[in-house]
Amino acid sequence: MQLHKVFFSVFLFFFASNFCHATEFSAPIEKILIYGDGALVYVFPVGGVPGAPACHGKNGDYLSFSLTRPHAKEYYAGLLVAFASGKSVLFRGRNTCTDQSYSETLDYFMILKN
Repeated sequence: MQLHKVFFSVFLFFFASNFCHATEFSAPIEKILIYGDGALVYVFPVGGVPGAPACHGKNGDYLSFSLTRPHAKEYYAGLLVAFASGKSVLFRGRNTCTDQSYSETLDYFMILKN
């Protein structure tokens, strides 16, 4: 019984650590760039990406995601709607640079009612 408590405590520690360190912020979208050679979408929030991870480079303040990811087309469509309508978006980054080695990877987003 005690072993279960230890495993549960360790699980909560790692879950909470990852949750607390993820980049989450809201902003309207300034611009969207599609880079065809790398099948990447770059989303530039107004004001940049606050609290980005160390891997996030200085070549631009944007989040990125690969068009080869599951539901990437739905991500792209939703972001285009938010951009075209001028809505703010709640962005959540993965706190890593997975899809591109020097920009934070977009984990999910929510279009906000202004």
